[in-house]
Amino acid sequence: MAHAAGVRLPYEELPAAVRAWVERTLGSVVVSAATQQGGFSPGTAARLVTASGRRAFVKAVGTALNPKTPELFRLEITAVQAIGRLQMAPELYAVYDDGDWVGMLFEDIEGRLPAHPWEQDDADRVLDALAELTDALDPSPWPDAPVAAVRSQDFLSRWDKVLEDNLAVPSWMDGRVEEFAELARTGIRALAQGKALAHWDLRADNIILTDERVVFIDWAHPALAPRWADTVILHADMRGSLSLPELPDDEAITGFITAIAGGQWWGSAQPAPPGIPTMRSWQRESALVHLDWARDRMQRF
Repeated sequence: MAHAAGVRLPYEELPAAVRAWVERTLGSVVVSAATQQGGFSPGTAARLVTASGRRAFVKAVGTALNPKTPELFRLEITAVQAIGRLQMAPELYAVYDDGDWVGMLFEDIEGRLPAHPWEQDDADRVLDALAELTDALDPSPWPDAPVAAVRSQDFLSRWDKVLEDNLAVPSWMDGRVEEFAELARTGIRALAQGKALAHWDLRADNIILTDERVVFIDWAHPALAPRWADTVILHADMRGSLSLPELPDDEAITGFITAIAGGQWWGSAQPAPPGIPTMRSWQRESALVHLDWARDRMQRF
């Protein structure tokens, strides 16, 4: 699938209070701010260099840019603090929250995003690192994290909305939307049993590779889920460009894939959310990937 691509606010356009917090925290004036692309957040995401030579990465957003994103940032803050110092997660230096604007200062990681479409060496490294991360986060270091099956209930149940809205579906699905809705419910029930802390939004643009590390960034959607949830999500991003290990022929996994497909398919037919004009085309592409994958798996039953 294509990288997610939002519209970023340049660091220089942040409120003066946020920029002042950054410079107080780093102990010096910012002399360079390089905006980073990838992801859907309409806020600032920039690599900073100060006059003293100190480096950091800043993320910041306010409700005027998108009313929901500040709360996602607050979830990310709690998740990263709970995870602590793991090689596979970024180090959080400081937090800003004035009730409107929310900001985070992270270590600046000198690396690159995985190649996209994915290449085999990158995929192998990332999947190995994800297995290590899953071991570290099962059981969850944040036991009270949102439950995936609860927080995403509406998104994962959207085949019902596809039926209600009489949305067109790919021709091979004609007459089968009810079947997909029921299979999605199976996946949701399985999700509710998970006790691992999942990233819940793994894509190539949420991963940084260095010579020594694989770092999973942007923890805005943390959730309690089964161990296999993040692997399924990441496999979807990798499909079509390389060889992947087969996942178990488990109806729960197929149901989860089907549920994501429904959420993305219905979502792609909606107006774009404020400040995120590129989301709907990306959702449609994602839906088609998940639908093809679900069809392949369902043929095995």
